[in-house]
Amino acid sequence: MVDAATAVQDQVLETITTTQEATLKVLKGWTDTLASAPGLSEYYVAPKVDTFYAFAEKLWATEKEFFVKLLEVATEAGKKFPDAAKKAASAAK
Repeated sequence: MVDAATAVQDQVLETITTTQEATLKVLKGWTDTLASAPGLSEYYVAPKVDTFYAFAEKLWATEKEFFVKLLEVATEAGKKFPDAAKKAASAAK
């Protein structure tokens, strides 16, 4: 049985994929139209996609490392102060 979180994730990914496909279709039609304009290709240089992905990978690695360290700190704090954490959780309710 699929749990609710997995179902939501599947729906989000499906929506993103559908949106990406629609965007690519629109952009393909748009670029085909622009390609017929005289001299336009002389002024346009395609961006280097690898540069964007390299940055995104570095950003993801940094965020992942931060999150792992954050969880480690929180875990250690929970081990050191279990009674204080329980009291804080009870007070938050």
